Amino acid sequence: MNLSLCCISNILAEQGHKFRTMTYKSFSSKPKEESLEKLSEIVANNFSVSEKIIRHCAAVGIRGYRISSDLLPVINHPDVNIKLEDLPNFGFIKFEIEKTKRAIRETGIRVSAHPSEYISLTSEDEKTLINSIKDLEQHSEIFELLDLEKSYQNPLNIHIRKEGDAENLFNIFMKNFERLSDGVKSRLVLENNDTGNTWTVANLKKYFYLRHGIPVTFDNLHHEMLNHEVSQEDAFFDAYSTWGDIIPIFHYSEGKNGTRAHKDMADNLPENFGKEVYFDVELKSKDIAILDILRRVQNGS
Repeated sequence: MNLSLCCISNILAEQGHKFRTMTYKSFSSKPKEESLEKLSEIVANNFSVSEKIIRHCAAVGIRGYRISSDLLPVINHPDVNIKLEDLPNFGFIKFEIEKTKRAIRETGIRVSAHPSEYISLTSEDEKTLINSIKDLEQHSEIFELLDLEKSYQNPLNIHIRKEGDAENLFNIFMKNFERLSDGVKSRLVLENNDTGNTWTVANLKKYFYLRHGIPVTFDNLHHEMLNHEVSQEDAFFDAYSTWGDIIPIFHYSEGKNGTRAHKDMADNLPENFGKEVYFDVELKSKDIAILDILRRVQNGS
């Protein structure tokens, strides 16, 4: 079973290998030179932790890794707005990037990303659009630095956050899609929602795959929350059909007490309906939950 870890290894975090972040408030509270030095240390640390997580995944039988979307905190803030290569001690950052790239190459771990929930390519607010595009382009830049394929083999997964008339929202999305670089366009995939009636697997397939070839990510919990009387199996295969020759990366989780709040551990097992697929496991216990699933699969339980 191909299971993927989402962002954080709880096992390594317990050993002290943790991501660090920085808010703009923290950045702006000190002299700029001092804050840039600290930011440089944070970015180097975050790539170092990524490298350790990738090797950890390979060692314990986890096949994929959803890379953290906060590797480069505050760098795109309009009052910071600095390029990665212009950070102090970039040579050290580059060394950590090279280690991460080598780890991916040597382990064969499949890498993806799920950029910020605040990204919206259906917004008609220019500021929101600019920030959304910046975020997506930053992910693409990181993927380029890591030599990741410009294809759905290494997808950037987002939601369409806005509900309403599907045709109209599709047109707005595609108009803004054209503002993206090829690095983003070639990787962007769309996930079903549970917040309204518009962006089901069927509608994502109808508007975005059949018209533009954009694959659909199936999330079992979102579908469970709002399934429009479509079976999980039918939605799974509908989404699966949009990936062509690429093995899909889908999402697996279980909700607490019938809600979308993720459980710590799985009570059930991901269902692949006999197809090869990667599942990003969105459970709060992270790799501890994944190892439990793998153990149960191996034991036939």
